[in-house]
Amino acid sequence: MIDACPDSAVLFFDVDGTLTSFDPDNMTDKDFSAVHPSQAVIEAFHRLRDAGHKAFICTGRPLWLIADGLRALEPAGVVAMAGATLEVEGRVVHEDYFDEDVVEELARRVVDAGIEVFFESNAATFALEPVGVEQSSLIGTSVVHSAEEMRVDGSLRVGKVCLSVPSLARVTGDDGFIDREFELCNTGGQNRELSPKGIDKGVGVARALAYLGREGNARTFGFGDSGNDLGMLAAVETAVAMGNAMPEVKAVADYVTDDVAHDGTVTAMQHFGLI
Repeated sequence: MIDACPDSAVLFFDVDGTLTSFDPDNMTDKDFSAVHPSQAVIEAFHRLRDAGHKAFICTGRPLWLIADGLRALEPAGVVAMAGATLEVEGRVVHEDYFDEDVVEELARRVVDAGIEVFFESNAATFALEPVGVEQSSLIGTSVVHSAEEMRVDGSLRVGKVCLSVPSLARVTGDDGFIDREFELCNTGGQNRELSPKGIDKGVGVARALAYLGREGNARTFGFGDSGNDLGMLAAVETAVAMGNAMPEVKAVADYVTDDVAHDGTVTAMQHFGLI
């Protein structure tokens, strides 16, 4: 264990597969609002605050899926939708989303392909389902069959898209639409995330540090397990990979901790003298 530094640290924690258990190969009938961190993680967050450190949740989830069990950790803020949103002290201070014509074109292609795709906003997640399908595989989503049904107060404020397919060929066509309009990320298994061009968790980390008035990334830590955590881990000074992390995440980590089932985040915080 290294000696604890008296300077305060800023920590960024992924949720699924890091703070809470998550199986990317089993996406059926998931209730993402029901998950909660272990008691050991809850106590560690209290100790972080007592030591003067600031902990941010840094997740692919939209704000509406930051469940009560996660809010109870009392984080300093939330980087949501894989970097597209920054919330501090309960207030959204930055939000990116796709141009409406991009959402409409992607929705058209998805409908033509006849696959299930999730369009995420901070207020709701819309399951764009093939015609004839009236129930989503994810609990809490609103089933729709067109982009028009995803409008809220007349606007399409979609900040991330999730889909589970063995290949994107059915959606991409041969015109480079996905590469041109989206940041594409593999989050495990057949799961893919599409974010606005140029946006990832690393961008969210940089915005959070700027909001705090921090210059550079000294005394910053990131904890993650999946492909969408790579930007976050590149943006912090110390990158921590969970024991259950994807190989490419472990490859860039400064430290590989225990898996999520054994409270690897707590192990790492202890290792670095943060708690």
